[in-house]
Amino acid sequence: MSQEKQSNAPFISFIMPVYNEALNIPNVLRNLHQILYAHPEWNWEVILIEDGSSDHTKEVMQEELKKYPTTQLIIHEQNQGYTKSLKDGIAKARGKFFMYIGADEEFDCSELPNFVIPLAAGEADVVLGVRWQRNAYQLFRFFLSVIYIFLLNYLFRLRVNDYNWSQAWSKELLDKIELRSKSLFVLPEIIIKAYDLKYRIKEVPSNHRGRQAGKSSVNMRIMGHALLEAFSFWRLRSSRKYRPAKT
Repeated sequence: MSQEKQSNAPFISFIMPVYNEALNIPNVLRNLHQILYAHPEWNWEVILIEDGSSDHTKEVMQEELKKYPTTQLIIHEQNQGYTKSLKDGIAKARGKFFMYIGADEEFDCSELPNFVIPLAAGEADVVLGVRWQRNAYQLFRFFLSVIYIFLLNYLFRLRVNDYNWSQAWSKELLDKIELRSKSLFVLPEIIIKAYDLKYRIKEVPSNHRGRQAGKSSVNMRIMGHALLEAFSFWRLRSSRKYRPAKT
């Protein structure tokens, strides 16, 4: 099988929302495809969502994708947000499993086998990456992350070590649930509903490398919106009306 020739039925779809990552995206795509080309047995596809970047990310991506012609690109002419980008990628993906990867080069693509192998072996339906060390974060961001995880575990009575890092899910799960979130809470929503529906979840350690360039778009307003949605979902989940699966 050639590097660029994939069958019509991907085993796994890699989904990457991208916003203002002109400085990082060339290295991210190179590192990602270096690993993927070494694993044609995964029968993969890659879907990028360019979310109306205000820098020249779109132009950089279009030039870079000449090297990776099978990669699919969704373009938002205006910024619609991370969650809408992720949902658009999920809607387009055709794999048996989907994996979310950030475009900021903080995730080390050499770790991809740690996520894919448990899925291929039938050991898990969901694989969550866990940043055991977050040395690259500033102290405030580190404590904010720790408090966020503690709060979600307290509210939803779970023991999840990381809610918002690279993670992979079965298509079956995502077809079964309705994603209501419009914020960063979308990833916790998937995890909580996977637990509620008794899907098998595996956590794997992951290295947090920190940004190589650029600035994170996460701010207090975005985190506040995620927390508001978390409390709203907690109230719904505590009610008799809650159904984790679509009705």
